[in-house]
Formats: sequence, C-alpha cells, structure tokens
Amino acid sequence: MKTHPILAAGTISILAGAVHADMVYFENNNAIEDMRFYDPNFGNTIIGHSLDITRGAYEQPELGETPVGSIFFMHLNDLGGEFIWLGTGSVTRTVESTESVLIPTPEVPDGATFFGPQDFGDGDAIGASANFIDGWRLIHGINTLTGSPGVFTIDEFFTIGVEFERDGALHYGFAEFEVGYQIMGTSVDLTILPVRWGYNEIAGEAAVVIPAPAGSLALIGLGALVTRRRR
Repeated sequence: MKTHPILAAGTISILAGAVHADMVYFENNNAIEDMRFYDPNFGNTIIGHSLDITRGAYEQPELGETPVGSIFFMHLNDLGGEFIWLGTGSVTRTVESTESVLIPTPEVPDGATFFGPQDFGDGDAIGASANFIDGWRLIHGINTLTGSPGVFTIDEFFTIGVEFERDGALHYGFAEFEVGYQIMGTSVDLTILPVRWGYNEIAGEAAVVIPAPAGSLALIGLGALVTRRRR
C-alpha cells in the first residue's frame, strides 16, 4: 500500500446547474495519489486518510482526521485473515448492499457471509429510503490461511452512498472510487483512489450521482460547482 501525505490533485467541472440543482460536486480526474489505509492493528496510533465529501481535493483532512461527512478505509486482521473495511467519520453512515458475498474463514471454510457497500450508478438518487447502516462495510478479504489471494466485494470502480449530519439535519451524498491491485504470492497489494464525490446542500433532499463530464468541460484547478434553485 502506498503512503502519501495528500489525497490527490483536483479538477473543477462545469456542469448544467438546472439538471443537478443544489448539488455540490468535486472531481479528482488527474489524481496521482491513493488513500492510505487506517491500520489499528499495531498499538494505539491510528493514521490514514479520510475523504471528506464536503471538501475539494486540496482541502482534505490531515492524516488521522475523520470529520463529519468523511469516509475512510481500514485494514484489520480478523477471523484469521486480513480485511479491508469502509469506515465513516462522526455522525456519518453508508448504504449497505442487500447482496452478500461469501469469504472463507477458519471458522467457516465454505464462506462466511459479509455485506459490502451498495454500488450506485450515474443518475441514481441517494436519499432517506436507501439502506443506510451504522458500522463497517467490507471491501476486500485476504484469506491468507487458505492460500487464496483474496475476495473482492466491489468492482474496479464503485460508488457509495453517504449520509451525514450537519447542524442537526441530515444530508446525502456520494463518492466514487477506483480500486487497483497487484497479486503477490498469496497476498494482494490493494490501492483505493478517490475519483469524484459530492453532496446535496439542502438538508433531507436526495443526492444525485452526477455523471463524469466530458473532458472538454474539465478545467485544471480545485473547487466545487455549487448550483442552487432560484427562490
């Protein structure tokens, strides 16, 4: 796993405001950095990157910080194997998939049941009716005891739904990630890169997964496109 002090470089996208009213949207198309996993397995010091979906790429939290609206990835040794979990900052939840994946463990050689994050597509709405759950979402299992290089619960690109509380009200958002991996013997070197993310600035209203804009609409720099309804 690579270790870098920042998440990545960022880009601004120019989008049609009428289509995605009230969405705050960030991009990271030219990113060259991946997220460092939190690793609590050794001592009490926990360091790693979190992605705050309310901020642009250059405004992301420092190592070890997990503010409201943030999500992160944690590497844990558990059940005789190694696992990568999706975690959340304070008063933040993610959407759990309704489809399970079986990962062999010493206790359950035929596969224990785990639930990863639900994967959303472009244009999907994420709101109060989504299956938001407290706790961890499994991303990847590394079953070193059986010699298997690992079992993924998500695809190369996956988009999660995020719910967070701000000023006593709930907001909804999304974040897309790209997974890269290299199999080395019986283990997997896994990297996770944030691609794009955003949220609805209006409390209680669903967030829309904004499609990636055409390359001609991307401008180098950092920022968010904020579109508001005229009142």
